[in-house]
Amino acid sequence: MSSMDMRGQEQRHFRVDLEHTGGYQFTSQAREDDRRHGEPYVSDEPDPVGAASGPATPALLGSAIAHCLSASLLETLRHAHIPVQDFRAEVDAVVAPNDAGLPRIERVDVVLRPVLVASSPRSRRCEEVFENHCTVTASVKQGIPVNVSVEWDVLDVTHIDQDVVTSARG
Repeated sequence: MSSMDMRGQEQRHFRVDLEHTGGYQFTSQAREDDRRHGEPYVSDEPDPVGAASGPATPALLGSAIAHCLSASLLETLRHAHIPVQDFRAEVDAVVAPNDAGLPRIERVDVVLRPVLVASSPRSRRCEEVFENHCTVTASVKQGIPVNVSVEWDVLDVTHIDQDVVTSARG
């Protein structure tokens, strides 16, 4: 298992083009090379500065961190052949004034909530190593504390229908 696949390249460039659409709102389009990644999305500053018409920048950073951690844990679980039925995450990017009174991201708290089809002793080992494979979190942690916790849940297999078990085995 590895971190982000470099596809045989020395570097990969992930670009976002932003277009100002009014107030403090921007529409962004992510891309790599000439390939668009997803649909355009809107970001805005929170009130009272902006209209909160889209995610604020701390939320976008939190989303990137939680997404990367979630994908890393999912890949680690799949590599260990541990079926996952559901996966949720919650992230809180905490903004507080610094010593100069300017708002800064003080820390990011992430809770990952995988739901396993069955308990596995290998899940603890996955929890121990998955963060090593998260490109974004490893980079952000160099400047901002990122606190990660995993809250495991296991389905009660006596009440699962066969379709759920089959789809989880993938």
